[in-house]
Amino acid sequence: MSNDSREIKFVANPTQRKFIESRAEADLFDSRKGEGKSCSLAWAIFYHTKHNPGATWLVIRDTWENLRRTTLSEFLMWFPDGVFGTWVAGNKEYIWNPACGMKGKVIFLGAETEDDSSKIASMPLAGVAIDEPSPAAGSSGGVAEFIFDTALAQLRQPKMNWYAAKLAQNNPDESHWTYRRFWEPGQPPNLKSNLLPAQESGFKAWQTQEPENLANLPPDYYESMKQRWAHRPDLLRRFAEGKHGFQQIGKALTPEWDDTMHLVDNLEPIPGEQLHLFWDGGLNPTCVIAQVSNLGKLLILESHVGDGIGMLQLIESVVKARLTTRFRGFSWRHIGDPNLVSKDQGNSETRASRVITKELGGAFIQGPVDEDSRIEPLRALLKRNDLVVDKHRAREVWYALRGGWHRHISRTGAVGSIEKNEHSHPGDATGYGTAVLFPMGKLLKRTQSVATRQPAGYYNRAPGGDSLGMAQRGAKVPKEGRTLGEK
Repeated sequence: MSNDSREIKFVANPTQRKFIESRAEADLFDSRKGEGKSCSLAWAIFYHTKHNPGATWLVIRDTWENLRRTTLSEFLMWFPDGVFGTWVAGNKEYIWNPACGMKGKVIFLGAETEDDSSKIASMPLAGVAIDEPSPAAGSSGGVAEFIFDTALAQLRQPKMNWYAAKLAQNNPDESHWTYRRFWEPGQPPNLKSNLLPAQESGFKAWQTQEPENLANLPPDYYESMKQRWAHRPDLLRRFAEGKHGFQQIGKALTPEWDDTMHLVDNLEPIPGEQLHLFWDGGLNPTCVIAQVSNLGKLLILESHVGDGIGMLQLIESVVKARLTTRFRGFSWRHIGDPNLVSKDQGNSETRASRVITKELGGAFIQGPVDEDSRIEPLRALLKRNDLVVDKHRAREVWYALRGGWHRHISRTGAVGSIEKNEHSHPGDATGYGTAVLFPMGKLLKRTQSVATRQPAGYYNRAPGGDSLGMAQRGAKVPKEGRTLGEK
C-alpha cells in the first residue's frame, strides 16, 4: 500500500498470513513471545477493511493504558496518523483515509471488567480484535470471556461480506477460557449456520510450531530468555517453547505433580470396584468420583464443580446423571468436608450432607479438619506415582493438583494461607477423600478398611431397578452407617 509520502512493506510469516486472511467466525493466534501478535491484529484489521469498505472495528485490551502503550502504538507504527488515516484522540478512534483506498474506522477500548461490556452493547461492528485476552503472568489482567461474547453479539454491521473476530496472545494456561473456546473442545464448523456469503463457520486456532520471526528478533532471543527464566519453567513453556501450559501462581500444595506421570487421556472405571465420591461445599459445590485399584492406586475418574449453585442443584443437574449412566451398576460411598455436616449448604431447609445421602443413598464420612491431614496423603501418593487423573473428565482435579491449589505468596516472599479460588474446591475434595482412604499416605488394608467394617446398607448400589437405578435407595441405613454427626 502506498501514497505520495509513504509505502508500507510487510511480508507476513506463514502462520501470521493464515491468521490475517482467515474468514472464520473467530480466530485465535497463540504464540511464543516475539512472533508479531499485535502486528498480526493490525494487519488483520487492514485486510478485512480493504475487503469490507466502511467496516467499523473495535480493538480491546484489558486496560486503556496497556492498549495505548502496545496495541495502539503498533497499529500507528504501520498506519501513521495523518498518512493512511487520522487518529482522533478525544474519541479514541482511527479514521481511515479514503484517498488511500480505505473506508471505515477503528475504535480502541480498555475493558478491565465485565462491567465494561456496557460500552460495547450498542455498537454495530464489522470486526473485533482482542489483544492478550489471557494474562501474561499472574492471576490478574486479561479480558473476560463475557466481553468476548458481548463483542461477538455486536457483529451485525450491514453490507459486510464477512465478519471478523481476531484474538492474539501468548500461549495460555489450559484453564483459560480462550483454550476452551478455541482449542479443547473448541467450536467446530456448523454446516447449518446461516452466515454471510464469504463467512466460514467455526472458530480456528493458529499456533507456530517453530519460531517464524527470528529475522526480526535480537540474536539468541529465546536462548537468553531460557537463561533468565530458568526458575520459571511454566513461563518458559508458554513464552519460549510456544506451548500451552499451566501458569504457576503462589506455592503449590502438591509440587510432586507431574503431567507425564499422573495424567491419563482416558481412564475407565474398574468393573465391580466401588466408587468413592469426594465432596466440598459452598457456592462452588464439588463432587470428585474416584476408585482404588487392586494395586492400591487412587484413580480420579471424574470431577464436577458447580458455579454459584447449591449442593442439591449440582446433584440434580450432573451427579445423578453420571451415576445412572456411566456408573450404572456400581456401588458408592461419600467422603467430604466436615462442614457439610453442620452448615446449611444444600438448600434452605437442610444441611448438605443430608442432601447428598437423601438424594444418592449411602452414608457420609467426614474428612479431617486440619490441612496437613488432607494434603500430606496426597503428596505421598504423588511421590509414589499411586495417583492418576483423567485428563478430560477430571480436568478440575488436574488443574488443582498441578499448582492451581496453592498458598498465597506476598510481594515480600512470605508464604500465606491457601488461596480460595476455583481450584481450591476440587483440591480440598480430593484431599478429604485421600485422607480417609490413605491416612498418612498408606492405603488401609481391605480387611480393616472402613468399607469392610460397615454393615449392609452402608454402600449404595445401582444394579438397575428404579428410575435412579438404585436397588437400595429406600433401604434403612443402620445406625453405624448413618452420616457422622447424626443421632
